[in-house]
Amino acid sequence: MKYINFILILFSLFFLSCKDEPAKGLGLTNANTFHSCPKSPTCVSSFENPDDETHYIQPIKYFLPKETTIKKIKKIIHNNPKAKIVESSDIYIRAEYTSAIFSFVDDIQFYFGTKNIIHIRSASRFGFNDFGKNRERVREIEFALQQSGL
Repeated sequence: MKYINFILILFSLFFLSCKDEPAKGLGLTNANTFHSCPKSPTCVSSFENPDDETHYIQPIKYFLPKETTIKKIKKIIHNNPKAKIVESSDIYIRAEYTSAIFSFVDDIQFYFGTKNIIHIRSASRFGFNDFGKNRERVREIEFALQQSGL
């Protein structure tokens, strides 16, 4: 019994120490794209190959001025108590979403480099399977933008 408790404590310490480290591959590359998704199904990106059904997600089209659209995305993020914006510029937003259970952190990025297109990357920091949560989150944000008059 003591052995099992010891293993559980070690696992918990490892788990808790790894989940808050910033993910690798955040930000834009020199070519103004996102870094590639890892092989695990915990990431979606509009810069992935469209034939990759696991990782590719369509970018979001918008028709309002870029500044207005950025404000709307920031408002959507701010309205979610489990989300916070950690980086923002006139072409890029990065936010962190924390899950209710276990406090897993996912990173979502928005890039406004192409006219009327928002490129997106959403990825989990920990685990092998997110059960579609990152794709769902992107679609929820897209739906909220549409509802707000995108």
